[in-house]
Amino acid sequence: MDDGLFPAPAMATTVVVHTSRIPVIPDPDLPLTTAVQHRFWKHVVRGEGDRCWIWIGAISSPDGYGRFTWQKDRHRRTVSAHRVALMIAHGGELPQDLVGEHYCCEPLCVRVGDGHLRLTTQATNLARAVALGRHVSNRETVASHDRAQRSYRIRDAVLSGWDDDTLHAAQGGIPTPENQPGLW
Repeated sequence: MDDGLFPAPAMATTVVVHTSRIPVIPDPDLPLTTAVQHRFWKHVVRGEGDRCWIWIGAISSPDGYGRFTWQKDRHRRTVSAHRVALMIAHGGELPQDLVGEHYCCEPLCVRVGDGHLRLTTQATNLARAVALGRHVSNRETVASHDRAQRSYRIRDAVLSGWDDDTLHAAQGGIPTPENQPGLW
């Protein structure tokens, strides 16, 4: 009897693996190779003389600090841009109890030394922030959203080259303590 059904044709079994769906493993020990360091510096605009070196890569929100990510195979590491600059300057991994202090008060600066970025303790970093009026008890002196927006404007201002007038305009609109040193 013909029921109108036909056997399914034989099909080859094919497994499709989308590499975009293979999980990436966060790896805090992924080394900072020479090739990765070269890629890092491609995201920096160096101000002339004693000016800041501005990070023009990824910026985190809400804090406005630069972020740098590198990957090998499925292992990935993301670190603040200023910490990567300190790692490069100091020849490798940094002690976890030390932080990068922006002596120049610019979150996007990755220039180590020369009154810009240095290693310090969190206690020393906070004490200086309080002394400069950048941190008052548990209250924000500048809203988180404003800090990120300021960083986006500064990054955008230097993407096509360093221009003091453009940078001053980008910095404007965000209150800064009276005794805080200028960015340039």
